[in-house]
Amino acid sequence: MFVAKTLNTLPRVFATHEGHVVDDTPSPVLPLINFHNRKAWHDQDYAARTIKAMRPDEVLAKAAGNASVFVDIAFNNAPFMDALAAQHPAATFLAIFRRCEGFVRSATIVTGEDTQPAGWPDRQKPLTDREKFIELGRLKPADGSEYGMLWDDWTAIQRNIWLWSTVNSNLFRFIQGAERRSTLLFEDLAADPARFWTKLLVSIGQQSADNLDRCVALSKRKTNQRAAYQIGPFAEWSKAERALYERIALPLEKRIYG
Repeated sequence: MFVAKTLNTLPRVFATHEGHVVDDTPSPVLPLINFHNRKAWHDQDYAARTIKAMRPDEVLAKAAGNASVFVDIAFNNAPFMDALAAQHPAATFLAIFRRCEGFVRSATIVTGEDTQPAGWPDRQKPLTDREKFIELGRLKPADGSEYGMLWDDWTAIQRNIWLWSTVNSNLFRFIQGAERRSTLLFEDLAADPARFWTKLLVSIGQQSADNLDRCVALSKRKTNQRAAYQIGPFAEWSKAERALYERIALPLEKRIYG
């Protein structure tokens, strides 16, 4: 959300977060595809039909208005990357990777309503109607698969380790060896914002000293992190949770981060 909000301060750029205008009362400017996510992961023909119906040129042009550059920053775009690239071959795609531990800790909250959860809650947590609706489209293992058979017994941490690994494996594959596809690292927003924003602005053709200065200044005030995590750090995870991370997440993390 922070990246979209920052981009919206730049001239000629209009950015949405998961198809919503980023303001005090977020409102959709793109048809919501959240509900279609789970089926799209397992059926790329369905993904292509969804994008053709819900992300055609005229829909994006209407959403962009008078802006020269339109950006949609959405975790929910992940299963549709191939379909989006086929539908919009001149588009630029940027995959923002975040280390697994940080994603897992921020992906869900243990208590209280999570209005925009990226990941799976604890299976014992009472969910609001909004959380239940969002969950309907969230990726989970196919029934009968190796991880599908373990799913009902997994903690939220294990489920979100699996989610991180599956989503980022697909993004890492997609981003390789093609024009107008680049990688950004979430951690650079805090540690090296100039690097993060320089790469992003160059990719979307909006590099200038003024734009970079504005983005870096805003990054120093706030990053897209929860005020407080309810899930503890890696050292506090169970033996089974750490083992799953080392098995399916750590090898991919090493490939992404080098």
